[in-house]
Amino acid sequence: MFGGLVQGNLARAVADAVGEGEIAELRLRAGKAPLAVTISGKRIKICPFAGFSVLKDDIDGILLRATNMSLYSVSDELLQGYIPANGVRIGVGGEGVAENGKLIGMKNICYLVIRVPHQVKGAADEVFEHIALIKDGAATVKSTLVIAPPCGGKTTMLRELARKASQFKSTVIIDERREIACAVNGAPTLDVGDSEVISGVKKCVAYENALRAMSPEVLVTDELFRKEEVQMIEDAVRTGVKVFASVHGENLESLKRSEIFAPLVGLFEVAVELSPPPVGKISAIRTL
Repeated sequence: MFGGLVQGNLARAVADAVGEGEIAELRLRAGKAPLAVTISGKRIKICPFAGFSVLKDDIDGILLRATNMSLYSVSDELLQGYIPANGVRIGVGGEGVAENGKLIGMKNICYLVIRVPHQVKGAADEVFEHIALIKDGAATVKSTLVIAPPCGGKTTMLRELARKASQFKSTVIIDERREIACAVNGAPTLDVGDSEVISGVKKCVAYENALRAMSPEVLVTDELFRKEEVQMIEDAVRTGVKVFASVHGENLESLKRSEIFAPLVGLFEVAVELSPPPVGKISAIRTL
């Protein structure tokens, strides 16, 4: 399951509950009930009384397989709370190790959240028709902000927008947490068209490198979180680069009330609001 990451009794318990192709997320808690499997926004609980309980050995086995037997090899990602492996992202929880007030490591990891990407081709067709003008094989596109709550389909939408834009524009994906292209050894495992991909690099660093060395016409980036990332978007728009990005939020009005994210309203040309799960449903396309 998931390229061999999940094995043994754990894999059998999940397979008995749901098909692997349907899984969006697994939540594992060592010695705790229940194991939770999410499909299409619906959570299924696999309880101990059903004959299975997550053990610390299950957690440790996944970690060892995900890191090729070396947690040290993914220490930078661990400090950000996740591990990339086989095209999936594994969120981790446990005890932090601090030195002089700074987080330097993780130990006693007892909680994993495995997020499984799904490509939904056609998910962005309606949005792309709204933001792109295609004539004689060339296209102009508008900077587009995707707004949705967690698990609302933001990454799926961005992936499809990047794939479609790359047919006409030099498109660079800044995939800090490896969720858009799901790259393994630098190569995308999902279809992002003719886009170039920078994986596992902090957005602001990747942005500067891309702008100076890769001449993008369109930049695609995952969830905006910090004030400096908003300033990065401002710089990109000023230089004439179009941007596709996402942000957590209920709707456009919720962004306007945010001190950090309110400036985005003046930087993007179109806002796409996605509904809560079930994922991927477009609730509004707004011209800004």
